[in-house]
Amino acid sequence: MEKSDSYLHEMKTGWYRQRSAIRGLVFKEFKIKQGIGRLGLFWILAEPVVGMMVISLLWLVIGRAKIDGVHVMLFIGSGFAIFNMIKNSISSIPQAIIANAALLNYPQVKPIDTLIARFILEMWLQLIAMFLMFFGIFWLLDVLPEFADPLLSLEAIGTALIFSAGIAFPLSVYGTFYVSLTKAVNIITSPLMLVSAVMYSVNDLPVRAREVLTWNPIVHIIEAFRSGLFGTKMFQGHNLGYPFMIGICLLGFGCIAYSVNRYKLAQP
Repeated sequence: MEKSDSYLHEMKTGWYRQRSAIRGLVFKEFKIKQGIGRLGLFWILAEPVVGMMVISLLWLVIGRAKIDGVHVMLFIGSGFAIFNMIKNSISSIPQAIIANAALLNYPQVKPIDTLIARFILEMWLQLIAMFLMFFGIFWLLDVLPEFADPLLSLEAIGTALIFSAGIAFPLSVYGTFYVSLTKAVNIITSPLMLVSAVMYSVNDLPVRAREVLTWNPIVHIIEAFRSGLFGTKMFQGHNLGYPFMIGICLLGFGCIAYSVNRYKLAQP
């Protein structure tokens, strides 16, 4: 009993220490974003809005005000909201360990704490940006999602978070050792938006193109999110479990990679 109590006490102490470290890192990351020219936080929140407006205007110019029966701004905006969560997991989170290398000299700060802290902040900012975007569309155009299946939308968001973490975790570990890896991945994923059904409906594509896009897990997440919000018809072969399982597998691989390299990562 004494050994068991001692073990539980150590676990609780470790948990409180890690929670405090993560909380401090989240606050630090937030202050850094807030302090970039005093507009850094604004642009993070405004990015999906600006992207949505640019693409939507292109559709409106060619005379299409609705896609799959949904107002073009709502349709495009919902795609941008999910895509930005995943894109930021590729571009921002893998830099967390390098950006906080000096803090790793403190024994209470572990490399994994920097990853978790940045992931929490980035995803919360993206969720806030999503809410502000939909509120802005309602305020300007008086249109709202129908919320045909809210649980499906929440399931899609949860899958997007797991998929984002799954990409970010192993990329953060190996990107810390090989900086060129993250740069190469960012270059490769630059055109990712074009093949992720952000700007169009999969149902509008030819059968062959639809079959090719089904290999992209992001398409499944975006389509599920839209279907939950607007009741749009999902393409044949849609499966939200597909990106979920990929995210889980990548996250497991990332945990193994971190466990193997945790001491090397802790060296500033």
